[in-house]
Amino acid sequence: QERVAVEAAAAAAAMAAELALSTPTQDSVTNWSAGPESLIKQSLLVGNLTAAVECCFKSGRMAEALLLASGGGTTLWTRARDEYLRLQGDSFLTTVGNIMTNDFEKLVSSSDLKNWMETLAIIATYSQEKYPMLCEQLAHRLQTEAADIRSAVICYICAKNFSKTVSIWANTHVASSGSNKLALQDLVEKMTVLQEATKFNQADPLFNSKLTQYAEILANSGRLTAAMRFLTLLHDDASSSILRDRIYNSAPQQMSQMFGRPPAVPWQALDVRVLYQPPVQPQAVAAYGQMPQQQQQQQQ
Repeated sequence: QERVAVEAAAAAAAMAAELALSTPTQDSVTNWSAGPESLIKQSLLVGNLTAAVECCFKSGRMAEALLLASGGGTTLWTRARDEYLRLQGDSFLTTVGNIMTNDFEKLVSSSDLKNWMETLAIIATYSQEKYPMLCEQLAHRLQTEAADIRSAVICYICAKNFSKTVSIWANTHVASSGSNKLALQDLVEKMTVLQEATKFNQADPLFNSKLTQYAEILANSGRLTAAMRFLTLLHDDASSSILRDRIYNSAPQQMSQMFGRPPAVPWQALDVRVLYQPPVQPQAVAAYGQMPQQQQQQQQ
């Protein structure tokens, strides 16, 4: 980090020096014995670089301030760099400052959306592990503030946000040649390619729904193998279980060779058999005029 700070200090000092040289001055030789220059000189002689840098900024000597700050340690250099960027007020130098301070959240939140590709290039180059999160932040701004859906989709893809990308595709895709089936095919093909590219292996309701719908169309047209291949891309999906069972049992031997064991049974098996119970035999009725033995004993 110290080496990076020194290199950045040298580059900034060179830039500031070039700006200073391009500004015409009345005297070609600076008098360091009078005015603010004498304060800079005295502070430098006693080793007070902080005061010397401050005097340079107060007197408008940007190049000298950065040059002195580069030899005063990281803290002094950071203060001088931030002060220089603040005084310049240049949008590009502000971006440079955000890169040097690793403040990419501020860079994305304050960037001009017309130059979103430049912003995407910067975070792709410098942000490292923050890259997916920053891509989502930029995509959200493009979608909500600029209503630039196409550019937002590109940023969501860079962020590997499968669910958000699929959601936008499903809401914006238009039927091709007036055919909803062709439009569905185009959507499913893009989603499956994105799933493979992002290694997405979670359950997504919208993805499952569109893929099941397309697989059913394939199955109804006789393309059972292709339909089953698409269904194997789904994870933990109960909505396609009946279709899986139907396709598998249409050609169980062929399907078992290509896809292995059969899918889970989509319904619960119940035993609906009725257990036979013989009817209760009624007691024999006594003959007319004869009383049962128990009744005769009660009368006696």
